[in-house]
Amino acid sequence: MAEAGKKKLSKAEKEKLKKEEQEKKELEEGEPLTEEERARLAEEEKKKKKEEQLLAVERKKLENEERKERRLDMTELTDMLTSNQQTLQAREDARRKEAKWARYMRCDGSPDPANQGEINTYINLKMENHERDDIESVLKDSQLDLALIEELEYLLSDTPLEDLPLEERQRYRETIGELQHLIQSKLDTASLHVLCDASRLQDAETSNLQYTLKNDTISLCTWGNLSKNPRIKSFEFTECGFAFDIPRLLTLSNCAMRYLHTRFDHYSPYSKAYYSRRKKKEEEVAPEPEAPPEEEKEKTEETEENKEGEEGAEGEPDALNTEASLEKPAQKDLMSALYGAAHPDEVKEEDAKPEEEEEVVEEDFEDPKTPEPQEWEDFDEEDDIVDLRAYHVVGGIFTFDLLNLPPQPKVCKNWTITQMVEPPKLDYMDYVADPPVASGQEKGKEKEQEKDKRDEKPPIHITINLPADVMFLEEPQVARWDAVKQYWRTDGFSNFTFDEENRTFKFSLSQFGTMCLLQDAHINMPFQSWELRPHKTNAAVLTIIAAIVELEIEIKDGLCCLSQPSDRSELAHLVNQWVTPPQLVENLRAAGINVFPQEDSSKYVTVQNKNPIVVERLYDQMGLVASAMAFSWSKWNGEVDSASIIMQGAEALQDEPLLEEDWSVFQANKRRFVRLKMTEFDETFSDEMADDIQFKSNLLHYTRMSASDEAKERVQETSLEFVDCVQQLLKATQVLTYA
Repeated sequence: MAEAGKKKLSKAEKEKLKKEEQEKKELEEGEPLTEEERARLAEEEKKKKKEEQLLAVERKKLENEERKERRLDMTELTDMLTSNQQTLQAREDARRKEAKWARYMRCDGSPDPANQGEINTYINLKMENHERDDIESVLKDSQLDLALIEELEYLLSDTPLEDLPLEERQRYRETIGELQHLIQSKLDTASLHVLCDASRLQDAETSNLQYTLKNDTISLCTWGNLSKNPRIKSFEFTECGFAFDIPRLLTLSNCAMRYLHTRFDHYSPYSKAYYSRRKKKEEEVAPEPEAPPEEEKEKTEETEENKEGEEGAEGEPDALNTEASLEKPAQKDLMSALYGAAHPDEVKEEDAKPEEEEEVVEEDFEDPKTPEPQEWEDFDEEDDIVDLRAYHVVGGIFTFDLLNLPPQPKVCKNWTITQMVEPPKLDYMDYVADPPVASGQEKGKEKEQEKDKRDEKPPIHITINLPADVMFLEEPQVARWDAVKQYWRTDGFSNFTFDEENRTFKFSLSQFGTMCLLQDAHINMPFQSWELRPHKTNAAVLTIIAAIVELEIEIKDGLCCLSQPSDRSELAHLVNQWVTPPQLVENLRAAGINVFPQEDSSKYVTVQNKNPIVVERLYDQMGLVASAMAFSWSKWNGEVDSASIIMQGAEALQDEPLLEEDWSVFQANKRRFVRLKMTEFDETFSDEMADDIQFKSNLLHYTRMSASDEAKERVQETSLEFVDCVQQLLKATQVLTYA
């Protein structure tokens, strides 16, 4: 039997076996079928096959029509978005040219930071000029230096890569570094002048130097120990909200303390931890083909010679036929991959229809290939080093330095004698707090401590009033700058106390230096919900209920502003201030509100990374119809796979919140945008389409098909600036992924 099974059966033998199996089945089931019954069953089977064939033909026609319609719609949409982008780009180019000309024509005496000759001359002359080294002049002049830095940073972010070569960008960054060094150098010189004049500026009550001067961006406070009074335990700069303890060792020394607070951060961009860390993909090395044996090589050469002879004898037409035959398999694979059905070329010759009856297969719109998800390197540093992708510096930078007090001038009759120190610069005093005493060593240390406490170096207790224009959503972390490794570090601090009501933060430090306050960059992610609702044509509001805060961002034409929360004093300076989307993002981040994921935020927040092509297309299309359509978060978005987006939508022509029954649930993927039969409040998810509405390939054409005439008119009248503003905000907040 085994040998017989291996033999190939003829057609007649197969029919015989089939008949025997049928008869056996009839005998097992009961009475054998009559000839009439067999004929009826055969006729029904034939009819069923014919109906299936007709359904298959009809399905192919529908699929063909869908491909045609999708190609036309997606081509129109792509052309529209491309045209809009080109128009906006032309306007942006014209704006940049006008700004460049206005900068060239400015006659206020400030140098053009983009002009290397001008800015180098400005920096060199200012470094050599010591006539304006007093603190009042330095604080005033620093405003221009900061404005020049801001101008260069704006040029770097605003100018497209193709319009600003890499060498030019690098030169701008070097100029920014030189201006930052200029500001710090002048502040150090001005601080030295204050300390050298400590005896004249001393407080009459305490006989110590107590000096404070500040502007909107820089605060300088200095305390000088002139009295050597051991009863002084602490001091507070009330105007700047900074207090510190003074150990006994320092009350008896010739020391000074400087507190310098700047509202800008010129340190973090120099740290490697500031930039995203892409994981490099290993390139696959293709194995080299093995050399064929000599006999096979000879046969191959003979075969190639024979082929060349045949081609030469038959001429060009056969060569063209050969190329065509090589192209067909690739076309077949492509069609099979796109449509999941056999290509017409695969039909057998005997079954082929006459040429005039052959169905033309419509070409589909070719979608770009979905990029592979980006992987990110882990932050492989010491535990005390801050990952600036996970934390943001908020509230600026504060420097707390311990200095040796310079020799003070002495007045003898009509003479003032001053000891000159060369070179004139700040003289930093070493101070590192003593390590904490272990419990087993406490008794042994008691006698030594009683003997002499003057040599103790305890930690310095600090109290900071948190900046009034920054919202702290949790207890901040404090870090110090490691100038050698170029990192922020969290070691060297202890005894933290956060008073949220009074907005104070207390801690102890073991050494002086440059410090900052940190907040979790993703504390407001993922979002609980979001909604984009139109007010009227070219006006809308984007509401985001984040993990902790709730924001409302008004959009009008090409500008936007924060409208809610209006009851938080920390955000009062931002409410109703109309700016561009990039400016709003920067302002909110500086105020401690970060609802703007970065490219690697998915490494720190648990979200489902949706198909980037589907997401980007939806943001673009939502911007096109945002004057008439409202969109909202759906709880089902996280329940479906990454290839699909689920959201709620509704036509909204009245400037008022929508009711629950107004919303519909929509599903979007690469090929379709469709309204679902289910509602947001169903217990289970179903992707069944709504009965009364057919699907479209994209949101824009779905709106054109289903919206009212007034809504269509609004969409038609929407300005490019408004569309672009909505698109920028949606892409900045990434609501379809982070909610």
